Amino acid sequence: MKVKRLVEKIKALLHDKEKMRELTVYVFFGVLTTLVNWLIYTLLTTVLGMSGYAEGSASYVLIGNVSNAVAWIVSVLFAFFTNKHYVFKSEKTRENGAWKEFGLFVSARVLSYLIFDLGLYTLCLFILPHQVDKILMNVLVVIFNYLASKLVVFKKQV
Repeated sequence: MKVKRLVEKIKALLHDKEKMRELTVYVFFGVLTTLVNWLIYTLLTTVLGMSGYAEGSASYVLIGNVSNAVAWIVSVLFAFFTNKHYVFKSEKTRENGAWKEFGLFVSARVLSYLIFDLGLYTLCLFILPHQVDKILMNVLVVIFNYLASKLVVFKKQV
């Protein structure tokens, strides 16, 4: 019964052109946001010499976390503007709620950062190579952030 409902929902989604556009554009800009995040992270871990420290050492973890934080800030700004204008097509301006959207967006991203990037990243950094850990965290963050953006930040008023 539940599988049948899920199949019906997937079929309905595939026939809804606006939802398909939104998902496609979200994935496209999500990939770009991830590339921005990875580029900044890789650049900083290289410049700061992360590979010169033993995996799991205090310096290794510190460089990983600082690089991750800076990459996060840059990618959140990029994601807000692309999500607002191209994915969810929000027309709110400074006068009618754009600052609220920005605050909600950043709040949702801070929550995902605390849960996934900072919490799980640091925990997993002791277990997994930092590149594998980064991929896992990015997948979890994309799912969480889409749901937060769709259901809270850029929720359409009816």
